[in-house]
Amino acid sequence: MTIDHAAQPWTLRSTLVAVSELEQSVAFYGELGPFAVIVRDDAIAVLGDASPGSVVLVLRETRSRHQTRHGQQSLGLRSITFNVGSLGELDRIESFLRSRDLFTDRRRVAQGASDLLRGRDPDNLPLVFVHYGSDTVGPDYYQSVINLFYTMDA
Repeated sequence: MTIDHAAQPWTLRSTLVAVSELEQSVAFYGELGPFAVIVRDDAIAVLGDASPGSVVLVLRETRSRHQTRHGQQSLGLRSITFNVGSLGELDRIESFLRSRDLFTDRRRVAQGASDLLRGRDPDNLPLVFVHYGSDTVGPDYYQSVINLFYTMDA
């Protein structure tokens, strides 16, 4: 007898990020969050936790002379957004980013539905960290943050 399991919501499993200096980025993400080195091979490092539910960052060193991001209209990864479990963790991340001059801003969104912190990684990739004050958000919440997407990687 086959048992149908309830559909689980999708979550981000992994993200491939091209970086200019692998050592620098491994150290940055390792200190920033729960990103231990799972495996490493030449110009690629896989960071996260070995459990299937872990978010995994795959960092690949770009060995090109043209290591630049080309504006808002370029294709590819535009930013990474992480959910964090507490305001205390958001405070820790803000302090970490400020200490490296990588902090952009922090704000409350939609009358406190979430706290959002923005910064950048060493290669200027926009990073967003969110703590939700509620278990659910709806279309009104996303309508209130839609303008942020236009400035996310500006």
